[in-house]
Amino acid sequence: MNKTLLASVLLSALFSSTTFAAEELSTENSAYTPSEPLVLEPVVATPENGLSPIEDEVPKFDDTMHYFVGLTGGMADMSFSLVHATSPSDKVSVSSPDESGFAGADIGFYTAGGNGRIYYSYQKMSGESEFENKKIADTDVTLHLLSADYIFLADKAINPFVGAHVGYMIAETTSEKYGSYKQSNPVLGIQAGVAWRISDHFTTEIGARHTASQRKDQNYWSGSKVDPTEIVYPNTQSDLKSITTFYMSANYRF
Repeated sequence: MNKTLLASVLLSALFSSTTFAAEELSTENSAYTPSEPLVLEPVVATPENGLSPIEDEVPKFDDTMHYFVGLTGGMADMSFSLVHATSPSDKVSVSSPDESGFAGADIGFYTAGGNGRIYYSYQKMSGESEFENKKIADTDVTLHLLSADYIFLADKAINPFVGAHVGYMIAETTSEKYGSYKQSNPVLGIQAGVAWRISDHFTTEIGARHTASQRKDQNYWSGSKVDPTEIVYPNTQSDLKSITTFYMSANYRF
């Protein structure tokens, strides 16, 4: 009887303790009820929190008019003919000058909006002509050009362009055997290339330019007397027909 009573008391106490613990755990869980849903918000970079925004690496585009100056250089290929004749059947035809280097300078302005530019170019180049693997003449050329370009993707860092130019050419050919001759006449041409804006002020570009002489006929060198109805021998004729250049430029924009 006593053992039965003692077991009943222990079971009752254990049940009461378990029930109290369950009620307490239920009360703690019910107490955690979030009042607002969890929302993730982006962090805005400000000087106060020590963060700085990522800056665009592309130079800022300024669509106002700007003046610029530049230096240019590259390779020049002249289409040149020189013929020396001592008789109708005895003629020496000299080859065109080999490809040679050239240098020059540009000055002009970019139009408002950045889609065009107009500029003056000064270029200086020279080349050697050979006959039977021996130098026979030197040709020095000076170009004065006025160019206009249309610029694509003006608000981007890389800008393809195409354009045209007019100008004046002065060429002097000197030969120890035949003397010298100076040719001067208007020229017309086209150009195309790609420019890259390094910063707000500096631009580099690569391109090609073809310049064609506007003289129609070859001229006899001074000292060669030519009758309208009869050619007097010996005589020398020459003609610089065109110049093709491949160039690189560095420009500074004000």
